[in-house]
Amino acid sequence: MKSIEWSPSTGDDKGKRFIITRMSAFTGDRWGRNVVRSLARSGSRTPREALEVGIAGLAGQSMAVFGNMTNEECDYAFQGLQDCVTIDRDPSNDGVKPAPLTEMDITDPQTLPDLRTEAFKLNVGFLKAATSQIYPFVAALREKLTPNEPPAASTSPRP
Repeated sequence: MKSIEWSPSTGDDKGKRFIITRMSAFTGDRWGRNVVRSLARSGSRTPREALEVGIAGLAGQSMAVFGNMTNEECDYAFQGLQDCVTIDRDPSNDGVKPAPLTEMDITDPQTLPDLRTEAFKLNVGFLKAATSQIYPFVAALREKLTPNEPPAASTSPRP
């Protein structure tokens, strides 16, 4: 799986080393579908519009896509991103493996949103895949539920 190292360049957490790892295909698929469904329920058109300009468009919007979600949906989406992050608490010791984040690992208020943004960029492909699956499916269901009816037959008498 693809991983990146990221460290804040400013603030109280400057110098801490975080490792962000892309979700597995199955986890990412489940996360992406859940996020896209949440956005669709909220009436948001953001993912579809962003896809029209490509994956860079969606990645460029990063956290803005979560603005219309309920708190529970947003918490699920953010937790999925945070689960991608570990911290190397002792970079000088190769024997110590990176560990999951705890509340004690982050002190700067900007670090957590920045970590989520970096994790989002690494996992945005799962949203693209989910959007391309779900939106055509929804459109097909709408068509099936409200089929195009042929024009009504004229009831006026013939001349």
